[in-house]
Amino acid sequence: MTTLLILVLLLIISYLLIVGNLNKSKVVAIITLVMFVMIGTGVFSSWLLKELESYPPLSHPNWTKQNAIIVLGGGAVKWPEANSISPTLLAYSRIYEAARLYSSCKETNAECKIIISGGDAQSIGKSEAVVYQDALNAIGIKNTDIIVESNSMNTFKNAEYTSAILRENKFDTVLLVTSGIHMQRALLYFSHFGVKAIPAVSDYIPPRIFLIPLGYNFAITDFVLHEYAGIIRFNLYNYFGLNASVVASGAP
Repeated sequence: MTTLLILVLLLIISYLLIVGNLNKSKVVAIITLVMFVMIGTGVFSSWLLKELESYPPLSHPNWTKQNAIIVLGGGAVKWPEANSISPTLLAYSRIYEAARLYSSCKETNAECKIIISGGDAQSIGKSEAVVYQDALNAIGIKNTDIIVESNSMNTFKNAEYTSAILRENKFDTVLLVTSGIHMQRALLYFSHFGVKAIPAVSDYIPPRIFLIPLGYNFAITDFVLHEYAGIIRFNLYNYFGLNASVVASGAP
């Protein structure tokens, strides 16, 4: 996203130079340079991440009688030249955090279910939910304590479909496991469907403040802008009445 924007600005500069508009080309060149430096050195993404990654780690939850740990999909990948599908690097942190919370819950003898939400968004032949279920099975968590939601293809549908599962099972406490950068948008969507979830951050993405512009910071900025775009789109859809109906009752 940011790289494309820089390229577009460079094309505009080239066009202005070709048509002989030197003054305007200088203005666009200065804007492009400032953007390149602010994004590449990590200053811009660091400022934006402070708002997104504002949730502290959840060390010791107060477990109740019936508990649900929701794990949002973070991607799955099919290995090259192998008939094997595994969670992505980002998804492993969510799986680990879900397993840690599940273990903590079980130590109190409370009832605890892990709800995994995520479809086959990459069209690789297996849903994220099933891939993560396999990973949890491999470390000893039985299917009897796992609920799989394999139809959602984005965060909004994660919230919509999972909220229906929550209403059917009547959980007392709901924990939401996802990455720190994704948590604000996820909580917003879930609240739209009447779900008051406790944030359980699985990982944080640090910006790298560096004197020389880094490709890493351009990638992080793209992730950050994607989250803000999702929040803005949600609010616009709400304003125009385009979002799915809000659940008024029945959810935790």
